[in-house]
Amino acid sequence: MQQISPPIRQFIDRMGFQMERLGAAKTLGRLMGLLLVATRPLSLDELAELLLVSKASVSTNARVCEQAGLVQRVGVPGDRRTHFEILPGAFGRVLEARTSIIDEFKRTAEIGLEAVDPDNAVAKGRLEEMRDFYAFVAVRLDAMMQEWKTETQQSNPEERAG
Repeated sequence: MQQISPPIRQFIDRMGFQMERLGAAKTLGRLMGLLLVATRPLSLDELAELLLVSKASVSTNARVCEQAGLVQRVGVPGDRRTHFEILPGAFGRVLEARTSIIDEFKRTAEIGLEAVDPDNAVAKGRLEEMRDFYAFVAVRLDAMMQEWKTETQQSNPEERAG
């Protein structure tokens, strides 16, 4: 089994702490960190051994990552086990998933505006600011994602064909 150098271990652990701060499991972040630096797809057994966690924990977190469009299952010739690797374009998918949350906050602000007494200028002002902020962010995020897609397609012509 391959060894993990101390700097790589620090990177993997940092990914775990960052994901934990976002409300995800630390193991999910550590799994992502390991797959980001892996030179080949890794099996559940390898992931568990390298992360020093149970195979069940790796399996659960790999499934979450797979459902989120961050990792994919791949076969390795001569090995019947399932292996995982980072899915190309994973980071854009993470941000695009946040777009729906932003849209939901905007809709929630609109519902709040309909619910509050029209004479409640303070609440109305706060809710309008909330709605306008999330509308602003949604438009900018969409433009940014379009620019990112255009830029990456130009720099990765083989991805354009596929």
